[in-house]
Amino acid sequence: MAEFGEVLTHWDMKILIIGGTGLVGSYLLPELVENNHEIYALTRKAGKIERINESGAYGILGDIRNPQTFNRDLPDRLDMIVLLAMPGVKPGHRMTRKRKAELREETNDFFRNSMALAIHYDIPVILPGGTSYRTEKDKIADETWPILRIGLTEIGTDTDEMVNKAIKTNKPGIIQLIYGKIYGNGGLFRLVYERMQKGRVIIIGRGDNYIPNIYAGDAASAIIKAIEKMPVGEKIIIADDTPVTQKDFTIFMAELMNKNRPVHIPGWLVKRVLGSDFFEIIRMNCKVSNVKAKKLLDWHPQYPSYREGLAVTIKEMKEGKNYFA
Repeated sequence: MAEFGEVLTHWDMKILIIGGTGLVGSYLLPELVENNHEIYALTRKAGKIERINESGAYGILGDIRNPQTFNRDLPDRLDMIVLLAMPGVKPGHRMTRKRKAELREETNDFFRNSMALAIHYDIPVILPGGTSYRTEKDKIADETWPILRIGLTEIGTDTDEMVNKAIKTNKPGIIQLIYGKIYGNGGLFRLVYERMQKGRVIIIGRGDNYIPNIYAGDAASAIIKAIEKMPVGEKIIIADDTPVTQKDFTIFMAELMNKNRPVHIPGWLVKRVLGSDFFEIIRMNCKVSNVKAKKLLDWHPQYPSYREGLAVTIKEMKEGKNYFA
């Protein structure tokens, strides 16, 4: 394979997307195809293969946790791997210690096997991360801040070590995009939409904690910029420009859907029902900077505020557009 910097002089890259039919993947895949890349999308669901092929990409049935299920279907050459798939978490269900341990191991397998594929092909891999920072008052976190592993985010503890080791050794070349809470037409956010329709969305406690957000289409455009710029060895926060509290985001969504304002539920009650793993991440206060993404990737979100992005998302959902659902 050509050196990392040389790959980008050719717009005919062969790219493997692991989780290409999920929320971000459903926005990313058609854009990459339109840019004349040769796209291979790995999915665990046979029913999605036809839709992938119809989009102009090549659907591959298999599970990244078991590479032997799909290795024979990969091309002889790849230029980039993008990991989007992550273990499934059921919102609204109490997390058991056993399930949390399983999620940790699944996450480890996703990262470990994606990185092993990148080493095999001698190519870089774009890995996901989450904005698990705790900020107070007017503090704003950037990529120099340590990731806070607390509650459910503890399932990513081992992957932090994997990523840091790979960045030091360049085996494989790593680009980690650290996303805010992703919303868009699909994935878990569709469940939020359906719960809002039924009046079952709540505001936890005062709802005054800030949570970074990013529209799924803007997350996809950041990945495309990372493929173009190839900033190997970098961790980059991908979030919009507008800090918003859990309460204000939820209320605005209800207004867009012409629903009653969600009720507040005491935090102690939510913690007792769902457990501390979910409660800790739901109540975490976090503001982040996307300055590095703008400078290093020349990336700018199409929707700088949740207000524009959420309005577009709700409109798409009302119209029944469902991508790979």
